[in-house]
Amino acid sequence: MIERIESVLKKIDVIFEWMIVLILGGMTLSIFFQVIFRYVFKSPVAWTEELARFLFIWMTFIASYTGARKGSHIGVEALQKALPRIGGKILKILSNLINTAFFSVIVHYTILFWPKLMIQISPALGLPMAFVYLCMIIGPAFMAFWYFILAIKELTEVSEQKQVEEDMQCNC
Repeated sequence: MIERIESVLKKIDVIFEWMIVLILGGMTLSIFFQVIFRYVFKSPVAWTEELARFLFIWMTFIASYTGARKGSHIGVEALQKALPRIGGKILKILSNLINTAFFSVIVHYTILFWPKLMIQISPALGLPMAFVYLCMIIGPAFMAFWYFILAIKELTEVSEQKQVEEDMQCNC
């Protein structure tokens, strides 16, 4: 079951990676246009700066999920390595469940705030701010799901490890 979920997530990862490429390209073009219009034409355009800022926000949340999937976020493993093996596993499970809860809370409160965000309009682009904050639902929702999957994987490894240890005990 977990393998099936991970194979689906790998396909979703490709979409997220392409989104990161497109967002970074859009940010670069937006800033490039801002520089050209400001210094060459002496007529700065307001929407390019706002677009770059919104794309940066999107990239932060989308790339955070990709970083979580690849395990590239910063972590402190000193306590985990100092504990016995089973203690380290339990700490990893607890850590993954806390991450799941944290990102679920972000998604929950962003959804609660959604109606107010639909009313607020960005000054230069005229977009509802809800579209900007949509990344605060997408990225954390996928991160919460991924950390939950990691907790389940660690939990199944702990139960399998206990089973192996019980099988290895001699009943002489």
